[in-house]
Amino acid sequence: MNKQDIKKTKNEFKTFCTKYNLRYKLDESFDPVSPTRKKNCDDHLYCLYKEGYVGAYIERETIRSYNYTKKKLVDMGCKVLQDGDLEGTFSIAKNKATKVARFLKTSKNQMSKKRRKEARERMKALWESGKMKREKSS
Repeated sequence: MNKQDIKKTKNEFKTFCTKYNLRYKLDESFDPVSPTRKKNCDDHLYCLYKEGYVGAYIERETIRSYNYTKKKLVDMGCKVLQDGDLEGTFSIAKNKATKVARFLKTSKNQMSKKRRKEARERMKALWESGKMKREKSS
């Protein structure tokens, strides 16, 4: 795969994440991933560099937990790429990947633009009324 194809695939993954409101960042090797919101695990979706597919990575602390999660992903349509004792990688078609993203909790905050605007206006009113005060740092 040449550099242009890699760049195109990375851009497609970023577009996919934006379209479905998924988290997006670059990992340590500058590959695009959609990490989980959970703090205690390293699950994520990643760019598989194969058109029409997305990769999923899971890691668990116990074999039982890993096998349960693996079974759920396979039931959702994932194909096992690598299967270890406590971690594994999977591939999933992009048209089925949103279900996996919800399961792995890689989506962003689901607040609508209208609701976010209303909350911003309420907070602004509270600050202006003096009901909320900033604490002075020492």
